[in-house]
Amino acid sequence: MSALAGILNFGSNAAAVDEYDLAKLGAALDSRGPDGGFDVASGNVGMSYRAFHTNRESRLEAQPLVSREGHMLTWNGRLDNRDDLIRQLRADLPHTNTIPDLTLVMAAYLKWGKDCFGRVVGDFCLALWDQRLRVLYLVRDVAGTRALKYHVDSHRIAWSTETTALLALKDHAWEIDEEYIAGAMSLGPMAHLTPYKNILSVKPAHVLTVRATGEVRSERYWRLDPSKAIKYSTDEQYQEHALEQFSEAIRCRLRSDRPVFAELSGGLDSSAIVCLADQLIRKREVQAPGLETVSHVFDESPTSDERHYIRLVEAQRQIAGNHIKDEDFRLLAPLPNDITIVTPNPVALSFGFHSGIHKAMERAGSRVLLSGLGGDQMFGGVYGAYPEVADLLASGRFLTLNQRLRAWSKAGKRSYLGLLWKDAVVRQFPQRMQAITAGRAAQLPPWYNADFSRRMKLQQRMLAKELRSFPTHSSRDQARGFLSAVKSISSCWRTEQFGIDVTYPFAHRPLVEFLQAIPLDQLIRPGENRVVMRRMLAGILPDEIATRRTKGNPREAIFRAIGRESGRLRSVFDNSRLCARGYIDKEPLFAALDRARHGYETHSAFLVQTISLEFWLRDLETRDSLTRSPAVLPRRLAWVHAAEPVRPAV
Repeated sequence: MSALAGILNFGSNAAAVDEYDLAKLGAALDSRGPDGGFDVASGNVGMSYRAFHTNRESRLEAQPLVSREGHMLTWNGRLDNRDDLIRQLRADLPHTNTIPDLTLVMAAYLKWGKDCFGRVVGDFCLALWDQRLRVLYLVRDVAGTRALKYHVDSHRIAWSTETTALLALKDHAWEIDEEYIAGAMSLGPMAHLTPYKNILSVKPAHVLTVRATGEVRSERYWRLDPSKAIKYSTDEQYQEHALEQFSEAIRCRLRSDRPVFAELSGGLDSSAIVCLADQLIRKREVQAPGLETVSHVFDESPTSDERHYIRLVEAQRQIAGNHIKDEDFRLLAPLPNDITIVTPNPVALSFGFHSGIHKAMERAGSRVLLSGLGGDQMFGGVYGAYPEVADLLASGRFLTLNQRLRAWSKAGKRSYLGLLWKDAVVRQFPQRMQAITAGRAAQLPPWYNADFSRRMKLQQRMLAKELRSFPTHSSRDQARGFLSAVKSISSCWRTEQFGIDVTYPFAHRPLVEFLQAIPLDQLIRPGENRVVMRRMLAGILPDEIATRRTKGNPREAIFRAIGRESGRLRSVFDNSRLCARGYIDKEPLFAALDRARHGYETHSAFLVQTISLEFWLRDLETRDSLTRSPAVLPRRLAWVHAAEPVRPAV
């Protein structure tokens, strides 16, 4: 997970970039870049880069790259459609056997301009300065796997993959953004926000265009196509295409010249990734020399422990995985004194587990971790008659609706009329009316302060987006699934805390586009969810996992952790910073902690998020100064002019 940062000063007679400020940005990246890097400046623009190499091609890069035209590029990513781009750009590329991703991206920009961003597939963020147009582009991939933040004022814009780098540029504390807090206390913050006012985030699938005059505009360069439809005549054709796309998603992420790690929870998603990755490595179809698994196991919480299923995959591979025991790396344990919580990061609550992963990866020399996040959302993991019966009612296909309601009623042992009303009729109403009519109005946790909830409209924030551009209930439901996965992925919580390259095969853009376009009955049917996924994995997964209908549940482990740490948590919240700011009320929170300690708190996810917010806020308020500038001297700084590039030109 490489790191990048930069500064662009505004104005027709803009001042040259301050070398000390650029050095401060670079110093804040150093911990992320064990493989070196440079700070490069040309007039009013400067960029910093620190390398974290994961494949052979990246070791040939020298960043920032300056082209013959004077354009400047820093790239943090993995390019997945390399072969396609090489074919299209062959005449514009160096005649070498190995072409770095960086070189391909610059060549694509020189040929297609800003349209090239929609042609780039992979996990990435980038900063590109066009010297001729005097325009800066800041871009993130469609799932937001790599963070990219920025601060803009009347004089300049500064950007970085690391929030700490931007905080280091200021000599005073930053204001907290209550819009972010309100989002974190409901369904999640809006994609462009951070906890700090005036530090914003480039949104996934967006390009931020910044002109040298100071004009800033964000626009989407890619979106799901609601009109795209893939129709085959047989189930086997869908299965073949799905397996091809899923295999390619994993193959791309095994482009590493070091061993790759994969999370193995024992569920369908992580097991599918591990078993397919294992096949690709054994056939030597990928760069990665090996695959290791890592699993969280719980001796004291049997309903959260998934070792039975984990061992089925390990037995099939004939390779034992790394088991990180909760007894050795406790949930909610106090953090080491040298750890800074930069954002309200739930990963900090399971710091022990994630540090265990990090240590295991370091021992193996691994830098890439495969995650199964997104499988539920993309492959139809949520089972129910909606959205199929809602589609049938909306389209007036009443005879088919009757048949399907009967089938769903039998499969789910639910009443015909109940399904008709709740999953078909009510679903035609606007979201707010649906919640009221069906009795599904989300209840705010009782410890949320009523005045703050009312002022920030937390109840309204609990409603899902309407997504009116999608014509059917099924297409809206699938799009919401993808956006839900993106919300989790684009938080970049794990990379923020540990700096490893976490990648998500289920968020692979071609796979997402395929799954959005296939018929709903390839995802869910009466009596069966994940239809195409289960069938495409026949013979690849252990049979017991392929047919599994249950899921692991961490609730017992979380509740036991709250019980174990209840004394410390009560002490923390007795002088709560969230209470002091009027976000929550103390006594209802204590009651919720007591309920959780006994295993029956219904708002457990919100309770975990509240603890995360409190720990972040306390850390922010008590450390001497989050924004104190590091005492560094400018180094690795190369002052360049467009006519004198110091990097290999494209």
